Amino acid sequence: MSPRPRPTPEPTMPPLPGTRPRPASRRSGTAAVLVAVAGVTAVLVAGVAALALVLAPAAPPHAGPTSPYTGPASPSPGVRFSTGWAPFAPLRTHQGQGPGVLTLTGVSGEGLITLTHDGAGAFVVTAAASDGGERLLVDSTGRYTGTRLIGSRDGGPRDLTVRVQADGAWTAITKPLTQAQVWQGSTVQSQGDQVLRMDRPVGRHTTARATHPGAGIFVLDVLGDRTEQQVNATGAYSGEFLLRTGTTFVDVRAQGAWTLTRP
Repeated sequence: MSPRPRPTPEPTMPPLPGTRPRPASRRSGTAAVLVAVAGVTAVLVAGVAALALVLAPAAPPHAGPTSPYTGPASPSPGVRFSTGWAPFAPLRTHQGQGPGVLTLTGVSGEGLITLTHDGAGAFVVTAAASDGGERLLVDSTGRYTGTRLIGSRDGGPRDLTVRVQADGAWTAITKPLTQAQVWQGSTVQSQGDQVLRMDRPVGRHTTARATHPGAGIFVLDVLGDRTEQQVNATGAYSGEFLLRTGTTFVDVRAQGAWTLTRP
């Protein structure tokens, strides 16, 4: 048998002058690296997408449209504000001659009552609540003009009975605390019983001075989160008292002229 002829190798192009032939193994290795990098990148992208789906917060079931915020509800009568309280509105005037009884129904919170008396004898006024308790408002003789607190901060609506002992004509005007005389500026002067509303709530403890040159009682209470008596004297008085932080009203009971001064 004659031997098989060997295959003739295909001719190759000779390299250009001045250049070196690039080994085939380097090109194939680079391609393999690129393919591996692309595969790893695809795996990472898929993993990040899956993690984002897991961590994304789920929407609440049956979630409806969100209502716009309209702010707090309007306060109901009797709720205390930083500038006062809001019952005893609207203003009402009651008149009488001699002894009388005045009934205020459905009263919530605290208010003011301004009283006048044109007689020459005793003028005594008390206020009693339907749930118990009685407060002496006025105990004077002869002509009288003054403003007192009436009602109570605690509890819901109640009836108040105002009893008047007098020998002459009298008037009683009920009104909200927001209509009290305003203490504006450093000094306020008045006479007799009066309730003052601060032009702004006291921001910190403040020392003030009170002067009462006349005879008779001189009592001073400050009202804020609570009521606190600061002065209780008889006759001429001159001294300091404390306007506590948050004070909004000052209640003065006196039988003569007085002056209050603050820094």
